[in-house]
Amino acid sequence: MPDPLPVLDPQPLQDLLEMGAEPGLVRELVGLLEADAPARLTALRKALADEDKGVASPEAHQLKGALGTLGLMRFADLTRQLEEYLQEGRWNEARSLSETFPTAYEEALAALRSAFPEN
Repeated sequence: MPDPLPVLDPQPLQDLLEMGAEPGLVRELVGLLEADAPARLTALRKALADEDKGVASPEAHQLKGALGTLGLMRFADLTRQLEEYLQEGRWNEARSLSETFPTAYEEALAALRSAFPEN
């Protein structure tokens, strides 16, 4: 099995800060993730239980984009895998994979806070 991706690639956020982004930007982005992700994860879990691709696919895609923007590589890759399962109609695998999301979410928040403690 290949080595897992790093939890966080801090470079995208570091680049923003180096380009003169407002102090506290990372804290604000983490706050947005904290405000948005739990609702998305709940909606995704329900859509997977209902096998509702019309809800599950856009939720997974939007979550993947937000995670990728923040450099949260491992969690973004999990959502990419979920999207593949949804495209293939592999509901059992999608539901099983989604069970790892709460842990991935907590791991992602911890990595952001550790990498950017002053922001």
